[in-house]
This record gives sequence, C-alpha cells and structure tokens, in this order.
Amino acid sequence: MNDIPKEEALALLNYRMTCEDPGDWEPVKVQPGTSILRAGLVDEDGASTQLQVDLMFRRTHKTGLLTYKFTVFKRQIYGHDRVYQLHIVQSKIKIKDAHALPHEHIGASRELGEAKWATWSYDEVLTHFCLRTNITFLPRPSHPEDFQLRGDR
Repeated sequence: MNDIPKEEALALLNYRMTCEDPGDWEPVKVQPGTSILRAGLVDEDGASTQLQVDLMFRRTHKTGLLTYKFTVFKRQIYGHDRVYQLHIVQSKIKIKDAHALPHEHIGASRELGEAKWATWSYDEVLTHFCLRTNITFLPRPSHPEDFQLRGDR
C-alpha cells in the first residue's frame, strides 16, 4: 500500500466530504467474522473527490479480538494511496504487540492513539473517523452485526 505525504493527506481531509448511500456491509468469505463497506466520496457540490472510504470490521470468536480498520484511499491509475486510517484492535487480554495498539495513519505518518480508544464502541469509532476525515455519511452506516430488514432503512 502506498502512503501519501502527511501534508498532502491533511490538505485532502481539509474539505467537507459526503458518503451518500454507502450501501451495506459485505461479508468477506475468505475471512469469517469480517465485513467491509466500500464507497466513494463526493465534495459539497456533489462532484467526485477521487477518494474512497473502506470500513473494515472483524470479530474473531476464537481469539476474542475485535478490529476496526477505517480507511480513506485516494484512487490512482496504479491503485490506491492511503490518505488516512484509524486502526483499533480490542482484546479481552492486554495487547503486547506495540503495532496492535490503537493508532491512526495520516498519510505516511503513524500516530499512536489514546488508551481509551481500545474500549470504544462502534459508534465512537465511527464518530472519531468522521471528525478526523471531514466525512458525513448519509445515512450513517449501522453496526455491521446489526440485522436489518431491507425495508427498515
């Protein structure tokens, strides 16, 4: 994965963006317990920003880990460049691996998060992600484990 410079990432995230009708969480068949939601972003005028949001949620029942990896990518001809990523792993036991501690990537910069992030609910994680990225979801994605009938939206 390519990372853009931190300054470029901050410039891209400085504008209000909207994720209109983000769709449904999709299960990842090769990785049980994992769901992904992917959608494009538009600016205040409704024009494409060439940015994409990827929200990944994973709950592993065997290890008891809960992972949130919420990312904004800049689409390029050759692939995707990471603009921002919020990565939170929650565990019933103390996490010893320093890389698994809550953190965020702003372009090529990796910054350690606060310890309280490891206890956040889905809503708190999504709220922080939206504040850091200037993204408004219309409608706001429900928790990936919430079951909703199609007519209930």
